[in-house]
Amino acid sequence: MVDWQFSITDAVDIMVVAVVVYFFLRLIQGTRAVQMLIGVAMVVVTYQLAQVFGLFTVEWMFGHFFSAFMVILVVLFQQEIRRALMRVAINPLAGNAGPVEGMVESMVESAFALVDRGWGGLIVIERDTGLKHLFESGVVMDAPLRPDVIQALFCPNAPMHDGAVMVDRDERGGRVLAARVLLPLAQSNTLAGRYGTRHRAAVGLSEETDALVIVISEETGDVHLVEGGQMGDALDSSSLHAALEERLFAMHVSHHKISAAGTR
Repeated sequence: MVDWQFSITDAVDIMVVAVVVYFFLRLIQGTRAVQMLIGVAMVVVTYQLAQVFGLFTVEWMFGHFFSAFMVILVVLFQQEIRRALMRVAINPLAGNAGPVEGMVESMVESAFALVDRGWGGLIVIERDTGLKHLFESGVVMDAPLRPDVIQALFCPNAPMHDGAVMVDRDERGGRVLAARVLLPLAQSNTLAGRYGTRHRAAVGLSEETDALVIVISEETGDVHLVEGGQMGDALDSSSLHAALEERLFAMHVSHHKISAAGTR
């Protein structure tokens, strides 16, 4: 009879694996990595079935595939692994709001730089819901979130001025993830007729995800913050700064609490 012993070390071992799997799944949520993960799972199931039913050729072929399995995983998920390692390098217990403040400053300055030039714009801030599935409609980038970069992208003579720019927070304060991204439009009865495609796209995306969207009107110069399918009143720079800081800082604190709980 086997004598099973469950120690504290085993519990810690299981907990660490569970936390790693949880954060990995959160990291790939809404990305093409989910489809690749499903494909890998199907390969594993096929290999197991080949062993059960004695399909020796199939078993031999997939056996060679699994001999280089770790290398294949690194190649398939290199972007997600890089992103995860960058997040691990940040102290989750520090509670430093510096990156949030820097990102807010950059977005407010960028939005009103467009207003000063009489240009329109659409800036999407990714939160918990992954938006990488939308990147295929645009151009994937890895650029700093700065007013001159945003102006260059939304210049009417620039080839990428149509569509939205997507940004995400990192330890440096923010990065431009993609440009010229096409967004789903809101239903025709959601907004008043005076609003155009840019505003409908902002509301449409916020109806389907938890993203924040800053929309700058080319015609009126108004700046709106869209969240949860609702477009608020036009904001000045200080109001936009306060609204963004409130929402992004709350998200920042929430993520740190989750990370801290996972490290206990």
